[in-house]
Amino acid sequence: MNLKYTLAALLIASSASTAMAATVATQKFTVTVPANISIVAPANVSLTHDETETDQVFPAQQWVVRGNTLAGVNVSISTGSAFQHTFDANSKRDAKVDLAVNSSTGPAAWTVTQATDTTDYTLGDGVATVQVSSDGVGRADLDVTVSFITNGFGTFASGDYETTLTGTIASN
Repeated sequence: MNLKYTLAALLIASSASTAMAATVATQKFTVTVPANISIVAPANVSLTHDETETDQVFPAQQWVVRGNTLAGVNVSISTGSAFQHTFDANSKRDAKVDLAVNSSTGPAAWTVTQATDTTDYTLGDGVATVQVSSDGVGRADLDVTVSFITNGFGTFASGDYETTLTGTIASN
């Protein structure tokens, strides 16, 4: 082989190997998701007593709870008092609260830890509390049912009786 061609071949091979050397670069993308827990109550509701001995049961109300904390959340929903007449604070009737998980989304499992509770105003217990908890990230639609305990129609004053539910959510 000719020296001229050999040198030319070595030059091409040498420049080809340096031209084919690769470099690597990387870029990382990060999204920070803030911790967020929330509870949303439905609008106020009312009903008219049917004038029987039957407890007056409101339609189930859907409370929405969300929590994106890895350990999950605890939710508590309580009455502030038994049903109380809006003009006569001495006229009261007990309230019963029931809780069920209607539906949920996300990986969390939801567990009702207190499904029902009733006030007992004659013993000074105006608080009825129901509770649910989750073990991870998720959303739940809770059915909360409130009952006005009649216990002797005609033995309590006419008029409006009210109680207010308060929902509290906290990270586990």
